[in-house]
Amino acid sequence: MIPRHTSSRPGRLGLVLGALGTLLGSTQALAFNHSGNARLLASDEAAAIKKPVLGLQRSAVPLAFGFALDTSVLADIALAPNLGVRWGLEVGPHRFVVGARYTKFLGNQILSDFVSSQQPAVKKFEIDFQGPSAYALYGLQLGPVLVQGEVRHWRYQTNTTTASGALVVNFAGNWSVVGEFGVRLQEGLPLRGAAGLRYAGENFGFSLGAAYVDVNEPLVPVNEGRFPILPTLDLSWTFR
Repeated sequence: MIPRHTSSRPGRLGLVLGALGTLLGSTQALAFNHSGNARLLASDEAAAIKKPVLGLQRSAVPLAFGFALDTSVLADIALAPNLGVRWGLEVGPHRFVVGARYTKFLGNQILSDFVSSQQPAVKKFEIDFQGPSAYALYGLQLGPVLVQGEVRHWRYQTNTTTASGALVVNFAGNWSVVGEFGVRLQEGLPLRGAAGLRYAGENFGFSLGAAYVDVNEPLVPVNEGRFPILPTLDLSWTFR
């Protein structure tokens, strides 16, 4: 009798399960590092603020039950004091964030004098830059990868709503590569985006990249008032 050849399916299944276990183990080893001030490059990060943090794009003090008071130091320096409240929740790999902020620009006279000195034809220039903004984010953390979406609305000189998404990949230690993409919900759906690197350490945080903003302001006496791309920078220190 010739022995019948049989396939070693249990052996193959064991190899598949072993490879899957190795992959999951390496994924857990590359734990995702959230920034202490919950910022990416030019947008928010879907993460709760758990410790006091001092940063350029956001400084914040956590309160209780996921709430935190925050402000943008860069805006404060630019004579636009602002104060916001933010709530974040983490449920397994899911991240939920909602927040609101009020901003008031106090440099109208300074800006008006500067524009008039550069553009003599402009006799009077006023800007009414103040009002509330609100936003909501949802993020899904998959090992060293964070995928998120955001909707933001603000009422300053005009009413504006944006929808954006971001992909963050923690590729080595505390370093991540960040990509952002979004649209402004108005006629023509103007695009927005950013790309760069972020370092999210235990205390020190840093990000550097470039953002496509396509700003066009004829009264600005530089490059005919057009700025398609602007650099993004953030420095922060989290008090853990």
